Amino acid sequence: MMQRTVHQWRELTKEEIEHLLTKHSHGRLGLCVENEPYIVPVAYKYFEGAIYFHSAKRGKKLDFIKKNNRVCFEIDEWQKAWASVICHGRAALHDDFESKRKGFELLAQQAMPEERIRSADAYIGTIDIEQMTGRCSTDYEFGSVL
Repeated sequence: MMQRTVHQWRELTKEEIEHLLTKHSHGRLGLCVENEPYIVPVAYKYFEGAIYFHSAKRGKKLDFIKKNNRVCFEIDEWQKAWASVICHGRAALHDDFESKRKGFELLAQQAMPEERIRSADAYIGTIDIEQMTGRCSTDYEFGSVL
């Protein structure tokens, strides 16, 4: 019979949470309208305390955000050890040039031509984080970056 190992866990510090948010580029955006929950994977960038993502100008994600901008956002890492972060806040959708320029350049990690930004049929979404929590297994290693 195979023995199952039970790992203990601990709360993450704010620095550890921000490290994980900065390290990753994909997460899950949790939305809810009335009694219908919806979770969608998104590419994102964590920058100066906010989460940036993009959205087509039509679709279920957009419809949900417009009806209820309270969101949660989750990332996790599972290898031989695990860590996860959950953020709660409010999402906003931006269509002005400067917001799109900043958002697309953060997401692409490079400057983008003005015409490409202006012609992008998308919103830049931001999540103003109100609360963030995280946990990891006690054997999770952050390495020497913290």
